[in-house]
Amino acid sequence: MMAEPGRAACMCAEDSEYLPTERIGLIVYHLCEGEIFTVAQVAEMAGITYQGARQMLNRLSRTIPILCLDGEWMMQALAELKCLDGFPKEDELPP
Repeated sequence: MMAEPGRAACMCAEDSEYLPTERIGLIVYHLCEGEIFTVAQVAEMAGITYQGARQMLNRLSRTIPILCLDGEWMMQALAELKCLDGFPKEDELPP
């Protein structure tokens, strides 16, 4: 069985399923890349319930610098930039 790049070969029946650790890793990776998510988006991406996603994000925020600002989860540094006075809104950024 061929492994996907960056992923070990798995001999289980649910080969296309990600392990919980892999799902959490993907969420953290995307957050670190500057993406912003709602709890519902994280739940859909991770294939878990809304409550499970909320608990996961709260637990992750104890060890990595992420926070929820106006219902959106993001890296703390990004939240700080968004809160600066005069920081341009997304539609005000140059093309």
